[in-house]
Amino acid sequence: MKCFGLHYTWLSIALAILLPDWTSSWFGGPVIMDSPVNLTVVEGEQAFLPCRVVNLGDKSVTWMRRKNLHILTAGMQTYSPDDRFKVLHPPGSEEWTLAIKYTHLDDGGWYECQVNSDPKITRPILLLVKDKSLNDPFYEPEYELVDNRTQVQMEGPSERYMQQSSILSLVCSIRHKDVQGPDQVMWFHGAVRLHYDSPRGGIALQTEKTIDRTVSRLRLSNVTSEDSGRYSCRPDIGGISSVSVHVQSSQHHAAVQHNTQSSGVTNGSKSSVALQFFLLTSGHAVLISHFR
Repeated sequence: MKCFGLHYTWLSIALAILLPDWTSSWFGGPVIMDSPVNLTVVEGEQAFLPCRVVNLGDKSVTWMRRKNLHILTAGMQTYSPDDRFKVLHPPGSEEWTLAIKYTHLDDGGWYECQVNSDPKITRPILLLVKDKSLNDPFYEPEYELVDNRTQVQMEGPSERYMQQSSILSLVCSIRHKDVQGPDQVMWFHGAVRLHYDSPRGGIALQTEKTIDRTVSRLRLSNVTSEDSGRYSCRPDIGGISSVSVHVQSSQHHAAVQHNTQSSGVTNGSKSSVALQFFLLTSGHAVLISHFR
């Protein structure tokens, strides 16, 4: 009997390894199968976050983002206002893949695949989104290792248009609830880190800290077309936010003004001719009335 019990134990282990679907169904209850812990994509690419659930029964699968605790999908329904998010579930399959079109840098962070069983079961996955403007093949965005309680946000629009020789001013806000604030906030222009003593010159950096918020400011004087590109703010506790800057040359600005002035002169000439015609015709009408 001892020999039979030993053989039964080894048989159970072998079945659990070779046929996980069968064993999970035999013991009952949904099971989320192993999946990659993290996924890396380049900004703009489509991301596919896998989640395979066996023996789902009448339960449902939900995708949630940890950063803001927003429910993205539940079953086949999408609850995110962002139509880039969608769940892919071929009929009859065990796959519940979260698809994200045209990924942004802000899409990076932790996501969770959940099953509303009792108790609830979850599977976390970390999405890393690489900045496509960075040329470093070994660069990895920094995120919280357990959860993302750090929120990094560049203030203002994500696209900036400015004239040559003007001043570029960027403000990066880092909220760090229940975690220690950053020791330093790094700024990058593309793959190049910006310092006070950077070869470009004319760079000013300022950081203000409170208990739950850090604000970093970058100021560049006398910008040129070479200053165009993506600027990123990266605190050393994780997270990243970026903005694209487009510097227009003074020649382009002058051409626009010239076209506007030319248009104004033409319109003015037309108005002058019309006025002269009106005066002549009015005078002619007055003369006719006088002779009558």
